[in-house]
Amino acid sequence: MEKLKQLFGLGKIYNINKKYGKDQKLLVITGLSAGIATILFVFAFLTFIGISIAGDFLTGMDFIVFGVLGCIGPIGFYNHIKDKRKREVGEKLPDFLQDIAGSTASGMTIYDAIKSASEGDYGALTPELKMMASQLSWGISIDDALKNFAKRINTKEVKRLAITINKALEIGGNTPSVFKAAAKEIDQIKRVDLQRKTEMSLYSIVIFLSFFVFLAVVIIINATIFAALYDLQSEMAGQSIGGIRITEINPTEVKNMFFAFVFIQSLGGGLLGGFMMEGRLSSGVKQAFLLVLVSFIIFKLLF
Repeated sequence: MEKLKQLFGLGKIYNINKKYGKDQKLLVITGLSAGIATILFVFAFLTFIGISIAGDFLTGMDFIVFGVLGCIGPIGFYNHIKDKRKREVGEKLPDFLQDIAGSTASGMTIYDAIKSASEGDYGALTPELKMMASQLSWGISIDDALKNFAKRINTKEVKRLAITINKALEIGGNTPSVFKAAAKEIDQIKRVDLQRKTEMSLYSIVIFLSFFVFLAVVIIINATIFAALYDLQSEMAGQSIGGIRITEINPTEVKNMFFAFVFIQSLGGGLLGGFMMEGRLSSGVKQAFLLVLVSFIIFKLLF
């Protein structure tokens, strides 16, 4: 019986943190976004089959766009805010480690050095330092305080930093040199990341420029070639030339066709461009949201 339970996973305690991660806000935002998007997609389907939801003001394609924006927008901007905070913390982290190294070199204990540093100004890092100092004052070990700090920041660099410092303190030795080496490592990681962003930003700019060029070409084609076809069909639609019957071109269908092309280009280009620039898909989601929104507004104004 026990083997059957192990085989099918029966009797296990369901852990939502293990299943979805520890960011419960992201889980809630994802759920709400998916719910809103589903409702809008249902409205789009009803509009396409002839059931009017908002009269002539909103089309089925509009509901699809709103559904996509409602799905990726909140997630993208929430992750953008998180990533911005992590970057701000990472920028101040080498200064903090250098100050800890200087304080411990002057004879202060690690606890006193962290407590003294928590009273300084390290931007977004200051609240985390105050939390670490509070945990140390409650009797929590420096090992656990650093682990908790790494979990709250939740970046690979900080997690690796916490492990390195804890191992070095466990082995013993020159404590100031440990923090100086950690500060140097974080600073080198920042420089490598900045260099990568600088090099990849050129490719991202090319992708974004390609999108706007494509959008401009679509607008020009619609304003010239198809505008002439619309004028011609008003005079000759239904007539025959050489046995070929000239049919009527529906401007709404042409508009939806063009917008589908631009929509796919904006969504894919935004995801790829943001990912190449920042190295994270969350940045791509934000860029995709902006490009889709821009293309939708332009189509509403110019088509």
